[in-house]
Amino acid sequence: MRVLISLLLSFLLLTSHSQAQSVFNPQFSPVKKRYLAEIRLHTPMEIENLLERASSLVESAEDFRGFEPIAVVLHGSEADAFRSGNYQRYRKLIDLAARLDAFNVIDVKICETWMRMNNVSRAELPAFVDTVPFGPAESRILRRQGYEAF
Repeated sequence: MRVLISLLLSFLLLTSHSQAQSVFNPQFSPVKKRYLAEIRLHTPMEIENLLERASSLVESAEDFRGFEPIAVVLHGSEADAFRSGNYQRYRKLIDLAARLDAFNVIDVKICETWMRMNNVSRAELPAFVDTVPFGPAESRILRRQGYEAF
């Protein structure tokens, strides 16, 4: 019994010590928030507005490198803007997305199911764009992992 009480007291002492260190230690950083772009209209203009909003937030942040990139999962007609054949038409959007991706502000993913249905090959997409098997499922997974709407 004494051993059990002694172990319990030791555990409580160590736990309170580690909690005190985390509160007073300047290296301690709270859990990072993670965001998922909420896409409703599925238009290139909506994506451009969303990226401009992300860019504005980065410009106002003192140190954006500590943030998780905003997940941008495209699975509708808005993804068509990222095809190489549409670069001239959507140059501003693509260049902004590439710049934000380079600074790890966003992470663009396009649905492979949408790609198959629209005869889009991986070679038609910019190098910074990733693909996922099914966009709506990817969005659900990210929400379950704690991603909040952006």
